[in-house]
Amino acid sequence: MFNLKRIGALALAAVMTLGFSSVAFAADENPATTTVVDKTVTADDATVSIKKEMVFINAEATTVREPNIVYTYTISAASGVSATVTDANGLTGTVKDGVAGAIVNATDTITFTDTVTASASANGVADVKYASFSFNQDVFTAPGIYRYKIVETQTPAKAAVGVTEAGTYDNVRFLDVYVQKKSADLAAGAGNMKVYGYVLYEDGTNDDVSFDATTGAEVNLGKKSEGFVNTAENEGEQEDVDVYKTQNLYINKETTGVLADKGHDFPIEIAMTAPNGVTVATKLDITLANNGTLASVQTDTVGDYLALGTLTGTVRDTSAITIKGIPEGAAVVITETNDTPDSYKVTMQKTVGSASATDIFAQTIVDSNNTAAASSLTMSDKVVVDIENLLEAISPTGVAMRFAPYAMMLGFGIVLFVLSKKSRDEEMAF
Repeated sequence: MFNLKRIGALALAAVMTLGFSSVAFAADENPATTTVVDKTVTADDATVSIKKEMVFINAEATTVREPNIVYTYTISAASGVSATVTDANGLTGTVKDGVAGAIVNATDTITFTDTVTASASANGVADVKYASFSFNQDVFTAPGIYRYKIVETQTPAKAAVGVTEAGTYDNVRFLDVYVQKKSADLAAGAGNMKVYGYVLYEDGTNDDVSFDATTGAEVNLGKKSEGFVNTAENEGEQEDVDVYKTQNLYINKETTGVLADKGHDFPIEIAMTAPNGVTVATKLDITLANNGTLASVQTDTVGDYLALGTLTGTVRDTSAITIKGIPEGAAVVITETNDTPDSYKVTMQKTVGSASATDIFAQTIVDSNNTAAASSLTMSDKVVVDIENLLEAISPTGVAMRFAPYAMMLGFGIVLFVLSKKSRDEEMAF
């Protein structure tokens, strides 16, 4: 295992060393420590680290679960290199082929998992992890700049977990490792070379990327990089980076009307269909409030969650269901059943993002043979669905039938009272 704090410090150095010092070196000479390097490596730690960045997007400032995906990074010696590096004084050194035997670990992996959460926002929040490679410095026999190729692969495929690529995505990076002779006080061990720095380039088509420090320009379409990171310059934009977009669904229930049973639990079904290409199970964080119930609620180290799919349960007056982390593009259909003998008018409204509410269902449902199904919702933003069950003061079936016998009895009583009074009045007249 590598020291993550140290790796993070090395990555930070990439941002801080954007200026270039002058240095004189030739192809077979010893490059000084002021050569064009982004990251420095101490003499006793020949470890190279690269960034992997995933941008998490959600319409709200919330946390979401990571997708389940493993990235593998494979490093190999680049051959046939004809690249050069020119220092600020115009002196040029030729980049050498990488020495395969100097690589200690040819692969490293980075894992994203749904048991870990990441911050998300409408503009996107980056979750950064690191892959690392170690070099056996004693294998190098001469000073110089040595080039290596790093290739990124992943399991499963990005589309299977809902990860998308923003812009033109390049899965190849080239790494220049700077080697110089050890100083006398660092001459321990059999070799006499040390790795003291490295530069990473993004260029997926050529291994002949050159750099000219006199102008600060890369040659052959190459550009310096910190790894597999977002290259967009403006906030809220993504380029050449993996993106995981999710959205949140809120369902609120209200039972109204003077004759309505506010304590009744109405059956509800929430059918969520994954967007095209997503085949790996997705965990959705759920919060229930005010007597709302939902089947298949499970708990792990993160909290209560549901698997993306068809969910059943009940809602009553003031119930609230919050489902977070639904992959963007998923379809949702909400169906409520009236399992009472009364005639409830059911209205469903949806609010997408900051837009105004719109009706998606409005119908009177009489009994369990009638259901209130919302039109399919596509999760492209935060969605709020408000469900109202209204029972009017007089129901043509249920309420009228329930109270009809009492009304008839009252009517008969009034008639009998009037007839009896009339009969007594007639008798008293004689």
